Amino acid sequence: MSGNNIESIQIKTNSRFSLSSILPYFLVVILYLLWVKWGIGGFRRDHFILISGVSFVYFIHEEGRKMVFGFLFLILYWIIFDSVRAFPNYEYMPIHIGDLYQAELDWFGINTAEGRITANEYFGKHNSTFLDIYSAIIYICWIPIPFAFGVYLFFAKKRKELVHYLFAFLMVSVMGLIFQYLYPAAAPWYVELHGIEEGFKKVAGNPGRLVKFDEYFGVNVFSNMYSLNANVYAAVPSKHCAFPIISLFFAYKFKLRFWTIVFTVLMLSTWFSAVYTNHHYIIDVICGILTALLTLGIYLLLMQTGVKNWINSYIQRRVL
Repeated sequence: MSGNNIESIQIKTNSRFSLSSILPYFLVVILYLLWVKWGIGGFRRDHFILISGVSFVYFIHEEGRKMVFGFLFLILYWIIFDSVRAFPNYEYMPIHIGDLYQAELDWFGINTAEGRITANEYFGKHNSTFLDIYSAIIYICWIPIPFAFGVYLFFAKKRKELVHYLFAFLMVSVMGLIFQYLYPAAAPWYVELHGIEEGFKKVAGNPGRLVKFDEYFGVNVFSNMYSLNANVYAAVPSKHCAFPIISLFFAYKFKLRFWTIVFTVLMLSTWFSAVYTNHHYIIDVICGILTALLTLGIYLLLMQTGVKNWINSYIQRRVL
């Protein structure tokens, strides 16, 4: 190895472990730990997984640090989603239960011999093992597949595209969260368990029909996942149904045929699965679609302003 190469490696290593890198990073980590402890009620295993994982990637290599900055908007999404447990939406606005259920019946109800029922109730009577498993697999992909897409963009040297994609991903998350605070709503599984006449109850998250997957395979994947749900009364809009639209838009925009096909299948399957698994009404799905389209419209408008220059400057300094 030549002297120049050794010197280059030493410079990169020193920059990674310099005070200007270490101090700001650990200051942010300490502030986050304090927030978790005193703001949202204490630590869980996933908090330590997040911190240890990000720290390992940040310090292991120069490219790792660039990856952390590249995925920063996704990390912020996770922190925001986890933090809403400190500010339950039901403390600010009334929960919509019966009125949403009735609207679903009126607009999208299915006439049966027993009377008019929602699509969720229909699937409860006409389910199958294949759809139980397929819907569960699709539903759990709402973060892993977008994350895999992001990893692909990073290592394919499409880092500018990565940051723009995750910026829009964060935007749709925040947009959906705003609507969920303006219109807190109970999911179909809540009505199945508690009815529409009993009034609002403070309940833990529920896996709905996804529990069938756990029962088939003798696991607690979805039971554990939804027990950690930070925002139980967040049926409207369905962010699960919004995320694939954002991903599809950017896959198509970047002319990535394989990923365009993947996100098309994921999008359509998620819309079906959201209703089939008893997590969302058709109304929720439509609102999720509209939220994604509104977000994309705002994103395109922002790209005509100084926000685009700020993002591109951030990419140039931190990610490339």
